[in-house]
Amino acid sequence: MKTILLGAVAYDAKVVPIWDIIRDYSNAYGYKLDYVLFSNYERQVDALLKKHIDIAWNTNTAWIKTLYATKNTAKALMMRDTDKNFATMFITSKDSGIKTLQDLKGKKFGLGSMDSAQAAIMGLYYLKRENLNLELKEFNSPDECGRGKADELNFGGLNIIRHNSDVGKHGDTGRSEFDILSAIQRGELDAGSIGSSTWVRILSEGTYPQMQSFWTSPTYCHCNFSVLEDFDKTLAEGFCQMLLSQNEKKNDAIIAKMMQMEGLNEWIRVGEEELRGYDKVYEAMKEQNLLENTLQI
Repeated sequence: MKTILLGAVAYDAKVVPIWDIIRDYSNAYGYKLDYVLFSNYERQVDALLKKHIDIAWNTNTAWIKTLYATKNTAKALMMRDTDKNFATMFITSKDSGIKTLQDLKGKKFGLGSMDSAQAAIMGLYYLKRENLNLELKEFNSPDECGRGKADELNFGGLNIIRHNSDVGKHGDTGRSEFDILSAIQRGELDAGSIGSSTWVRILSEGTYPQMQSFWTSPTYCHCNFSVLEDFDKTLAEGFCQMLLSQNEKKNDAIIAKMMQMEGLNEWIRVGEEELRGYDKVYEAMKEQNLLENTLQI
């Protein structure tokens, strides 16, 4: 059996022990696996398209880019249970007076990294569809917003201020979301967009106790293991069976550690329901011209 090469993005130091555990488990299971790390998802997508790697652990936006580049022939094999029912949430301070989307008139609203579905793409997508009757004025950064833009900020619509803090990582670091939360805390923003996983995290940790959520998007899917259409079906099934077997070993300290670090309770197959969970992300990325620079094969 050939050694399957899997690609992942090094967004955090914990990525190395996560993939070491999965690689070692897979090899002991009898499925020969190794991994390579990339600094950004665009490079990883390119490597998959050129068949330099066999499997890619992709964010939803990396998956959509792969799907678009392969004319919708790429396949998604597996995901975490926590990759289903993901959502974007709009956050504000408890004393802001903002309780509904209609209250955003004349406000400053923060979006995170432009390639993050949860922090930017889906937030902007739904803002344009919620019958706000508000003109949206975008600023490319907080600095741009602050340079002689007072008149523009008072135009009465909704001022969108982007925080492109971790472009290339597709929001995996969470940095842009915490930049938004901190800006709200400092009074520089009135509200902003973050992912539901970040909201759960800050609630559990008790950080930002002065924050509240006032809107939640329809749910969508997040990460998956992506392959090209011609990837060997027997190898694909072996990979799926290897991951599924870990679900029965959650009491093993090493597997439990990996699952905790990777943020899952169990691995699940990607079926039709899960694939439909990417439809709105695809639509949003196309609308926001986030697909045009993707290499076609």
